[in-house]
Amino acid sequence: MNAMLDCVVSAAISWALLRFVVLPPVLRWTLCVLGTLAVWSASWTVATLWDLAPWAVDTALLLVAIASKALASSRNAKREPQDSDRVEKLAFFAICVIATSALIEHLMRYPDGGNDAFIIWNLRARWLFRAADQFKTAFSPEILFWAHPDYPLLLPALVVRGFTAIGRETAAVPGVVAVLFAACSVAVVVGGAPHRRRWLAGLAMVTTPALVMLAATEQADVPLAAFLGASVAVLIVRQPGDLRALVAAGAFASMAAWTKNEGSLHFLLIAAAVVLQARRLKPLLAFVAGALPFLALLIAFKLSYAPANDLLGMTVASALPRALSPERWWTLLTLSLRRLILLQVWGLHLVALLVFLIIGRRYSRMPPHLTFLYYVPAAAMFVHAAILLGQPHDLTFMFKVTIDRLLIELWPAIILLVFARISSPSELVASSHQHGYWTKL
Repeated sequence: MNAMLDCVVSAAISWALLRFVVLPPVLRWTLCVLGTLAVWSASWTVATLWDLAPWAVDTALLLVAIASKALASSRNAKREPQDSDRVEKLAFFAICVIATSALIEHLMRYPDGGNDAFIIWNLRARWLFRAADQFKTAFSPEILFWAHPDYPLLLPALVVRGFTAIGRETAAVPGVVAVLFAACSVAVVVGGAPHRRRWLAGLAMVTTPALVMLAATEQADVPLAAFLGASVAVLIVRQPGDLRALVAAGAFASMAAWTKNEGSLHFLLIAAAVVLQARRLKPLLAFVAGALPFLALLIAFKLSYAPANDLLGMTVASALPRALSPERWWTLLTLSLRRLILLQVWGLHLVALLVFLIIGRRYSRMPPHLTFLYYVPAAAMFVHAAILLGQPHDLTFMFKVTIDRLLIELWPAIILLVFARISSPSELVASSHQHGYWTKL
């Protein structure tokens, strides 16, 4: 009963806070679902790890929701024009049915998910659910490092919430969570893309084989992709001078940080893009204000419970020779080229992206307010490549087990930024006039 009440309260606070921001309806509802899942997970974490009464957490959240609703203005609704591209819309929903069928069929055949699901995420959820008051054992430094006991708890806590609501462990809970986040990652793209091309953008997302594969194996990279895409989508559709949108973007970027360790890198890169674009303190403060609750939770968890990450044991002296090794660079290059044409995982999507970057970008223009945000995915890839080169494990093995997950984390953001760049000339002119405030804030 408490778990379901917490879910209702989480939904109320997410909906009430998003009422402050001018958003397209599809994006608003998607963000509301993502916010509900994140807050529902975080409230359990706070109550359990710091021994707080559930009713106290519920009351605090409910008061915030009521206050937000009272302060929110009804002028923030953003109406969308009617769809004219019926063929693209029908194709999108048809592919969604096929992708969902494949996803559910795989989940039914392999309910425990892939390696990371039963080694990290579902293992942690079952451990926390069974351990009850002895939950600290789930973060023991004696646990095999492949289980990553230092990872943030958004996904395991969400699964525990499901177990608690039902009253028992069942593989259906992480399966439903996987489907929800996969759907949200697609909906974020549809809601954040230019209206005339939103169904085409959605098709680019839902036809990506890696999305279905990683969602079917219950990887945390799909939830991370949804939160990261949500933050980028808010920044794309942001209205001139709307600092509340920056608060929302910061909140969803921090949810990504609370999902996986890699999320902290993405958060820092988006924050850097906001600072470089605005070049004023006020936008940064708004972004950080939105991120503060989940960042505080992440920092408290890392300081109080999480053991040290295995990669933090590296020293510059040991990593630098590996990072500068010509042999490792050649290995990374050949592996990357092979991944471009791995059709069963990425279809022709990566090839199409490469063609766009080489040719298409010459005939397109990024809206002025997205100049620095456009480089966030490339910066994330560069940092990941540096970590791969410097880490002590076998490079080929680490590349194969991480590259698809990193790409899917960035994929909704990449699609949104590409479609923002290929806006029509009239849309570009309107965007230039509309977002001239970036240099004035």
